Amino acid sequence: MRNGLQTHSCCNDMVFMKKKIAKFILKLAVSLGLLTWVILKVNWHEAWMYLGRVQLWQIALYLSLVLLGMLISSYKWKILAENKKIHHPFWDYFKYYLTGTFVNNFMPSFIGGDTYRAYQVGRKEKKYAQAASTVVMDRLTGLIATTILALFFSLFNWKVVIDNDVLVLFNLGIIGFLMVGSLIIRIRELAFLQKLFVRYLPEKIRHFFRELQDYSHNQRVLGKSIAWGGLFAMVGMALANFVLLKALGVQIGFLNYLSVIFLITIVSSIPITVNNIGLKEWAYVTFFGYFGVSSSLIIVAAILGRFLQMLLSFVAFPMYLRARKENPREN
Repeated sequence: MRNGLQTHSCCNDMVFMKKKIAKFILKLAVSLGLLTWVILKVNWHEAWMYLGRVQLWQIALYLSLVLLGMLISSYKWKILAENKKIHHPFWDYFKYYLTGTFVNNFMPSFIGGDTYRAYQVGRKEKKYAQAASTVVMDRLTGLIATTILALFFSLFNWKVVIDNDVLVLFNLGIIGFLMVGSLIIRIRELAFLQKLFVRYLPEKIRHFFRELQDYSHNQRVLGKSIAWGGLFAMVGMALANFVLLKALGVQIGFLNYLSVIFLITIVSSIPITVNNIGLKEWAYVTFFGYFGVSSSLIIVAAILGRFLQMLLSFVAFPMYLRARKENPREN
């Protein structure tokens, strides 16, 4: 009987890995397709000329703002974790956040920086479901904050946005996403769905969803998390990337910039490519193109930003190696 259970478990693991690999290959194909489009779109001789404009102090300022954004996100994550009675020093949250970014940038897609973060923050007290819920809620509240900012600045700049059909379409999509999300929350509370939830889902999954649902009972924590998520979006994404665009000589008004940068962030977070490679660059060209920004110039901005963030996250490589040495099961 035991052998039969072990065989069944082994088969399930193999099926799971095959699905993960197939998903990775599909994402890789989309990334390669979009990258091909980017390569054909860019005048690379012109691109090198734009890079020559960037000064060292501007790169330092950009990296400082990105690092400040990471510190803000780490504090937001700490707030969510303490709501689950998971206590670590702030430095640990920052260290795991930075290392998770490194994992996303340099490790295979199926490892996942979020999985790494959840494991590290939960392993001390074996609170893996609670830890996973903090990472998911960290992502979710960050997305909510970004959508709020996207809508706010689009409404604030409505005279410009209304003249661009695609911008209008994407903003309507955001409103639809928020409405569907609210509807799902209401439907989830129906009694017959609760019974199906209990009857058909494995206990581990039910436990995880209960941990997520617990956040709905603490509006103060959710509100603080969304507020800190908004601060991160303004500092670590909007201001940081605006510095980079200005360093390259991009001519765009700050309000016009804010009308699209959060839309770009939302589009780039759609999980159809490997680490949003290709998708982010496509979004840069598409959205900034409405304001007359050169494709070659904005592609350079996107690629340079990606390279600098990868360089910053590589600082966490020694931390990653130390964590693997301290926890042989990760090898």
